[in-house]
Amino acid sequence: MMNMEDSKKSIGKGINRIDGILKITGKATYATDYPVKNIAYAVLFKSTIAAGRIKEISTREAEESAGVLKVITHKNAPKLNVKGGLRGGALLQGPEIVFHGQHIGMVVAETFEQATAAAHLIRVEYEQHEEKTDFEKLAPAAVLPKGKELADLVRGAGKAAMNTAEVKVEELYETPIEHHHPMEPHATVAVWENDKLTLYNGSQIINGAQTSAAATLNIKPEQVRIVSPYIGGGFGSKGGQWANLVLTAVAAKMVNRPVKLALTRQQMFNSVGLRQRNMQKVSIGATKDGKLIALAHEITSHTAVDNEYIEPCGDCSKIMYEVPNALISYRVVPMNLILPTYTRGPGKSTGSFALESAMDELAYKLNMDPIELRIKNEPEKDPSNGKPWSSRTTIKCLKEGAKAFGWDKRKAKPATNKIGNDLIGYGVACGTYPARQRDSSAIIKLIRQNNLVHATVEIAASDLGTGTNTILAQTAADGLGYL
Repeated sequence: MMNMEDSKKSIGKGINRIDGILKITGKATYATDYPVKNIAYAVLFKSTIAAGRIKEISTREAEESAGVLKVITHKNAPKLNVKGGLRGGALLQGPEIVFHGQHIGMVVAETFEQATAAAHLIRVEYEQHEEKTDFEKLAPAAVLPKGKELADLVRGAGKAAMNTAEVKVEELYETPIEHHHPMEPHATVAVWENDKLTLYNGSQIINGAQTSAAATLNIKPEQVRIVSPYIGGGFGSKGGQWANLVLTAVAAKMVNRPVKLALTRQQMFNSVGLRQRNMQKVSIGATKDGKLIALAHEITSHTAVDNEYIEPCGDCSKIMYEVPNALISYRVVPMNLILPTYTRGPGKSTGSFALESAMDELAYKLNMDPIELRIKNEPEKDPSNGKPWSSRTTIKCLKEGAKAFGWDKRKAKPATNKIGNDLIGYGVACGTYPARQRDSSAIIKLIRQNNLVHATVEIAASDLGTGTNTILAQTAADGLGYL
């Protein structure tokens, strides 16, 4: 029974999103929707080689093209701080080419069409070097990652304990490169007012965009304002910011007027990172009754030649099951591709796919129910550090899910579950994702008009599309006693 006090609460009730009407009617303002006076348009042009350097770049024809205000390349771009926190480089700081599709210049013009036409007039002569782009060819020479957090993790006897297991499974799982293609491609409007910069930009992390833009431009964070009320999808690619953010500001400064730069759908493939290709070798050893003895999760991925990001595919294997002997290892191949980046459940989605597939193979080999196998190996505490769980309801979820899906009707043999002529798939998998927290702050302003009190909550955060705006409104309503 809900008590009277609970009935007055907003949290926990199914309510419409407060920004829902704006979004479905097209009134929500995204990065390029802001009406800025006297705006110019920037278009990026890119390298057609993956490794080498620019010997000569001819821009005269483009500069003389109708409507063109400026052509910007490494020859005239301002000096930027390449360690300012932006991802993926490509800031027009020199002639070197380190990945295919690297930004090598911008055309700024009165219209988008004029800028696009002029960009096609740029002529580039390259000195081409050997390209590292074949993952399968390079994978055997993969090296240890530079980051200490991805050093080999060995528990107990590590992989050597596989020799003592009565039942063994060893499989190789591969996941491909995946590209970021949210409905709203990455786009920015840059407006300078003296030494103050406003950037209208889709940003998953507002203060991160502010500090990295400021550091790269060699100005103070308080000189940069990020405006990002709505994001048309990000999936991690708008968590860290990329070169296009700062290059828009550079263009606006160089032509002394506001500039809009929106990546084309084609440019998205090599401008804002990607989920890297992963080869994951998973080895599991167990007793005949299904108790895990050993687990090895060996991962080979690629990264950029000038920077490192590795998706932590082994995270789930560290903590999902009680296993006394384990090895989690990473090896990486530097390649002439754009730096990989966070992508929708980074590491956890790809890593759990491999681990859980191998667990299913083990259950089949043991002739054991896959849910029973998982429950049998449920850890009482965190296997990675021995600490007690703050909460863990995996067994309850497995049992509730089995009940809801009619698991007891499942036949273990593949391709034998049918309804009429249709084959029915029954499957189970577990996963985990960290619940991260950090310090935050908010300002609440109360304005009284006669008997009405209006509350405004101000917080430097963005709604990724998960309903944060509505949740904040519900929280404020309950906290202020609004009925």
